[in-house]
Amino acid sequence: MTSLKGILRRTAARAEAFLKGTAFDCRACGQCMLSRTGLICPMSCPKGLRNGPCGGTVGEMCEVYPDRQCVWVRIHAHTAKGGDSVPALNPSPDAALFFTSSYANWLSGLDRPGTTPLAYLDLPSPRVGQPPATASRLEAACKSGRFVATCEIRSPRHADFARLDKEIGAIQGHFDAVNATAYLNGKPSLPAARSCLELLRFGMEPVCQLTCRDLTKTSFVSELIANDANGIHNVLCLTGDSYAGNPRIKQVFDMDSSLMVYEARHLRETGTIHFTGEAMKNAPRPFIGVAINPFSTPIEVPIRRLRQKAAAGADFVQTQLVFNLAAFADFMRRFRDAGLDRDLFLLAGVPVVISKPAMEMIPRIPGIDYPEEVRHRLETAANLREEGCRLARETVEAVSRLPGVSGVHLMLFGADHTVLPDIVRGLAGPGKGGGG
Repeated sequence: MTSLKGILRRTAARAEAFLKGTAFDCRACGQCMLSRTGLICPMSCPKGLRNGPCGGTVGEMCEVYPDRQCVWVRIHAHTAKGGDSVPALNPSPDAALFFTSSYANWLSGLDRPGTTPLAYLDLPSPRVGQPPATASRLEAACKSGRFVATCEIRSPRHADFARLDKEIGAIQGHFDAVNATAYLNGKPSLPAARSCLELLRFGMEPVCQLTCRDLTKTSFVSELIANDANGIHNVLCLTGDSYAGNPRIKQVFDMDSSLMVYEARHLRETGTIHFTGEAMKNAPRPFIGVAINPFSTPIEVPIRRLRQKAAAGADFVQTQLVFNLAAFADFMRRFRDAGLDRDLFLLAGVPVVISKPAMEMIPRIPGIDYPEEVRHRLETAANLREEGCRLARETVEAVSRLPGVSGVHLMLFGADHTVLPDIVRGLAGPGKGGGG
């Protein structure tokens, strides 16, 4: 009898998956949200994101499959009707229910943990004017009201710190914080947290970049605990680029970046790990960052995504590379109109292009709005190093005049970090004033 019930359950699940797959591109997660997503399955997103698009979306098209419209752009068109309200925060699905009948799970209530929106925390607003709530020096710098500057270093792919120490030495004392990146293009490296320790050794304020592409909920919270133990008080929660085309790498996506933020902020505010319900003594209290692509379209899509991340508990946001200043100015108007400048410190992403091989990669980076006139300017420059630094300085000065921009984040396309201090000298950086 038990065997017969099992056969019937499997038959029903397969029939449901076939019918819903044909009609709605259903991926048979067993925790259906079609009624909330305009009858478009969010799990058909190549990254399985259940709360909004990744930063690789540009021109409404998908990062992984550029010939297809982004799933979340389609969902937005069906559900938001041009509005920019705060979306519901959907939980991660329960993997144990995959390939089971969502109707049976709904009738039994098994699907509720994976379909019931999470309750946003009751956070004070406006938040940018609140006293510092963490031990982060970056938070203190942002809340001082001056224009801040950050940049980044890449974790080495070996245990030799000579190159990294040279890069850190070149920028030491010129930036409010430095992001540590890791696992570029899915290649192994030292973890970001280990590079953060090297930054601390030089007296720098580190920002540990973590991606849900690489982490489960368990490993993410564990990273927060380790960072807290090591005196690392900033975290940047990212979706992560796709590893599409490399079948040897399994992407995790146990959560999306909004859920990472919620987990970190819930732990900071309540001292409880949200997904386990366990209380933690002396819980980590990180200053929480996110990323956004201001050039995703329609403009309501990135605005809604950022409103969701702010409601989930983000403190600051770093943007995609700004090559298109006019489009960025339009985004900042919408950013202010949505009141996001009252809850988030925004750091504009500024490209510093000094290497021809690195420059040639720019058009292939997901989510980049790269106007032809800027591309021509760099490609025809007699001295790319000088022209790239000049463009970066112009960009810093232009974005510093836009209300709502709290600072800049320099991203180097090349290997010589010695060029970075001059780009922010006199305008931003530790102890210096600036616009904004």
